Amino acid sequence: MPQTATVASLVDRQVEVETPEHVAIGYELADLGSRFAALLLDGLIVLSGLLVLGLGLPLLATWLHLPGWITKPGLAALIIGAFVWTWGYFFYFEGFRDGQTPGKRRMRIRAVHDGGYPLTARGAGVRNLLRLLDMQPGFTGVVGGVSMMLSGKTKRLGDLAAGTVVVRERLGGALPEEASAGAAVGPPRLPAEEYAWLTRYVARRESLDPPLRTRLAAERAARVGTHVADDPRRQQMSHDGFLVVLHREETSRRAAAGLGGASGSAQAAALLRRQRREWDRYQALLDRVQRRGMADLPEREVSRFAALYREVAADLARARTYGGSPELLYMLERSVGAGHNLLYRPATRSWALLKAWLAGGFPRLVRRRWLPIAVAAGLFYGPAAASYAAIRMDPELSRTMVPATMMSRAEEAAQKEAEGRGYVEVESAMMPMMSTTIISNNVQVTFLAFVGGLLAGLGTVLTLVFNGVSLGSVAGVFANHGQSLHLWTFVVGHGAVELTAICIAGGAGLWMGSAMLVPGRRTRREVLVERGRDAVSLIGGTTLLLVVAGSIEGFVSPSLLPREIKFAFALVIALLLVAYLLLAGRGPEPSTPGPAR
Repeated sequence: MPQTATVASLVDRQVEVETPEHVAIGYELADLGSRFAALLLDGLIVLSGLLVLGLGLPLLATWLHLPGWITKPGLAALIIGAFVWTWGYFFYFEGFRDGQTPGKRRMRIRAVHDGGYPLTARGAGVRNLLRLLDMQPGFTGVVGGVSMMLSGKTKRLGDLAAGTVVVRERLGGALPEEASAGAAVGPPRLPAEEYAWLTRYVARRESLDPPLRTRLAAERAARVGTHVADDPRRQQMSHDGFLVVLHREETSRRAAAGLGGASGSAQAAALLRRQRREWDRYQALLDRVQRRGMADLPEREVSRFAALYREVAADLARARTYGGSPELLYMLERSVGAGHNLLYRPATRSWALLKAWLAGGFPRLVRRRWLPIAVAAGLFYGPAAASYAAIRMDPELSRTMVPATMMSRAEEAAQKEAEGRGYVEVESAMMPMMSTTIISNNVQVTFLAFVGGLLAGLGTVLTLVFNGVSLGSVAGVFANHGQSLHLWTFVVGHGAVELTAICIAGGAGLWMGSAMLVPGRRTRREVLVERGRDAVSLIGGTTLLLVVAGSIEGFVSPSLLPREIKFAFALVIALLLVAYLLLAGRGPEPSTPGPAR
């Protein structure tokens, strides 16, 4: 919802979650305007980073008068740096900075899981891989925008798959003050519903963007004007200032009339007086943790913070039972919500756990999801075999199915063989750049295959079939020229790892897409979230496999090693890959398998 939303949005756009302490907390959903502004800011940061990488490195090399051979490794670093920056920006900040990119932090919003828990690295991976689909068509963001408008919780497709929601940041605030001895007296002037809205507005006004605050204040000042028509301050003060003063006076009037003061009922007021010191201590410690992080606290203070948090959460439940005022309840909710996010954030995973996942968790997951991976392999190798056979039977088809550059390579293959040259010739100094380019391209292909799964698997199917037809057609053209060995001498070294990774990524996309077609007895959203976790774990593993494949393709495949050595090397790599996927992780399964969450 844009910032020109109706006044009712201040009260109605809430999502309620229950903490492990069985206390409900209401979160205010982020509106479309804030999310778009945050995305725009993040987009500018990403673009600025790419400009620095693209222009800064060459200009620096020129300014330092570096020899040409030094800039070649620099170009390799530029390619991999641009890839990591583009794909890793949102993942890093959301996965490891409490669901907030710099743009989200500026707009005071954050992504959290549906249960109110802080966003995990795996959740950040799912929602940001699917950002590619949400930004379509042509990076206009139409798909994501339509999804958010149709969703009751303003969710884009990435949020649906990751089980996340974007909420407004909970900022600290002062607890309500009881009326002073010299406060205004007299009967209340506002109806209960108007006073309740006014209390919410005053409690949240500091967290509202100035344009939205100005508009809400003007609208509500016009409404309450019918009840305070004779108050000259309506014309003398700003709308916002008048509402703040009116609320303070109305609170005093309601307290004097026995309708509840700033704290609500007499029991709630007693709770406030009794517990205020503990709440202040908790708030001071909370502010410190929010500024510096939980890791900076000594163990004794962490225990103290946890104890204070549970005490305040229990006080929130008591305040609700006692009929506390909306202002008191909101302030306690914000304090409990902020502490909940800090205490229940995912623990930092060590490198040892990451290595354990690579050693057993990933291959175990591949075996568990063998069926969609097998289907993906069929969708890849089936069209490859069919296109190969078609071109072998009708060579003229190659003119329409194979690019002209690949046709030229096939026609020149015999001459290259006679001259002792390979399929691709790369200077040793350029091999790092070639390797990084290949890795970046292949990883993006697997990401595309994965993202296509959300289109009920159709995008994944098209990606697999297209790449299979491309591979089979090229193989058929070289076979027609009698130069199959020329092609496969280059491909065989990295092919086993690369093609296996593509099939696993395709299986991940199909597994996620199956949630849309065959969810079983659960809702599609629930199944999508569950299968999305497995899918992103598979994608993480295939990314590492593609790093290995790209390194081989950049350094070994174009080298001048004898053909026999390359085929022997390929056989060893294939056997190691098969052993890894079939045998690794056969021991007892850990209680929390998978990569860092």
